[in-house]
Amino acid sequence: MGLYQLYSHNAEIKYKSYFFSKATLFTSITTLMNVILPFLVAYRSRGFWLKSHSFYERPITRATFDYLIVATTVDPSRTIICGDATGLNIESNNENCAEAQIQEHDYDIDSKTDMIQFQFKLNVSPENVISSVILILAIDFQLQTICELHMQSLAIISKEFTISPSEFYYYGDLEFYQTSHLPCLRNVVDTRFNNSLFELTDENEDNIIDFIIKNYYKRSVTTQTKLLFSKNQGVANDVLNLNIVLRVPEMHIRYEPSIMQELKWAWPQYLSLVAIFYWLFSKVKKFVFNKRLLMAWKIVPWKKE
Repeated sequence: MGLYQLYSHNAEIKYKSYFFSKATLFTSITTLMNVILPFLVAYRSRGFWLKSHSFYERPITRATFDYLIVATTVDPSRTIICGDATGLNIESNNENCAEAQIQEHDYDIDSKTDMIQFQFKLNVSPENVISSVILILAIDFQLQTICELHMQSLAIISKEFTISPSEFYYYGDLEFYQTSHLPCLRNVVDTRFNNSLFELTDENEDNIIDFIIKNYYKRSVTTQTKLLFSKNQGVANDVLNLNIVLRVPEMHIRYEPSIMQELKWAWPQYLSLVAIFYWLFSKVKKFVFNKRLLMAWKIVPWKKE
């Protein structure tokens, strides 16, 4: 009958030397190198510390019902202004602002708005020919998962017309834009930008659009619209219908990782290199002591000391 291996174990062979000896110094240096070299290799290869992280989230968005419409005509003195905001101290052309409707749709019934629809009707007299229109729509924007953020943002839409239409349709996505990473702090809601952008004073009433946009784009975090499809319909008549449909998709959010998250990322890189260097230095030490390159006493378990 053949023999089968049932169990095996390694015999431990020890090498001993004095504390102040070349063999002890060699062992100390290799052990120290086994600790330091993996760190240097991982660090120099870049990507050791996690400086940026990101996640995807569909935010909670709600229309605040604050808006501003500025429709310019061929005659600059006949600009049509419609606005409805608490801090918007302007004289709108009430005779031109016929109707405004704002609707929110939650198609998948998850308590988050999937689409915001704005409908505006402007009365346009025959002597006014609309050449361009700018819409500024205020939105309440919230992130609630990894990085909590609450801010008042804007959806800005502008369109120039070669021929004054009777209807304008705009279909687009609401996008999250940031110039720097979010400071993601646990149990802390970032409310730096949770203030209205429609706070106007007497000295800046003459340039409403520039004032709002200038202050808005000073922020490091904003929202913007991405055009998917737009069209003009009909020719100029007594009414200009503006139909704005904005989807709210999942958004890519960048944030600064915490110290613990950086360590969690760096630790596996370090340990994987430690294992390689440990195997390498073990081979070197075995060669040095087996070849008697350094003075040390070899302790074999089956031989008497």
